[in-house]
Amino acid sequence: MALLNRKYYECAMTGTNVTAYIKHLCGDKSSDQCQQELSSLPCLRPKEDRQRVLITLRADSQILGWLLIASIMLSNLLMICMARCTSPISYLQLKFWRTYAQEESNLMDSYSSKHAKELAKRNLKSFFDQEPPANISTPSNRAWKKISSLYKFSTKDHYYSTIHRYVEESCDNDMMKIASVKSSGTADNIPAALGFVDDVRMA
Repeated sequence: MALLNRKYYECAMTGTNVTAYIKHLCGDKSSDQCQQELSSLPCLRPKEDRQRVLITLRADSQILGWLLIASIMLSNLLMICMARCTSPISYLQLKFWRTYAQEESNLMDSYSSKHAKELAKRNLKSFFDQEPPANISTPSNRAWKKISSLYKFSTKDHYYSTIHRYVEESCDNDMMKIASVKSSGTADNIPAALGFVDDVRMA
């Protein structure tokens, strides 16, 4: 933006000591006289010769600005192409992953709202009725921390999210008995807070 605005470039280049660039700006004018006027050129009242130099500076500034923008866009495009070409994930699998992530996010919002409403209702009922609260299952702090970490896809594990990884690893370690999309067996006593993982089981 500073290059496209031209003002900063004018101030910077009028104070330069590069002989070749000074000749480029001064043209047929005496280089000694022109060099003396260059440093104060942006502040002087524009005359015909000074205006010509300023136009040249502004044109150079905008050209450099657009070249910089184009080079950044091109480098980003090349990086994206290289990342896609060297990615261990195929296009269809990546498409499925994005669909899964979107669906999981939508369901997470839905189940979080539902569970929070049930927990709030239980607490308020216990408070106003002055009776012991009913039992309700909710994920532990450790579980929330695990599913909140940054996730990177691995071709070895084939998990599509931190929740997917947490559910599968918890099942493999017998930390909780839940039905799994990877296992062929069934599970009993599904915790209420984690029942949304297996829609088939809930159905």
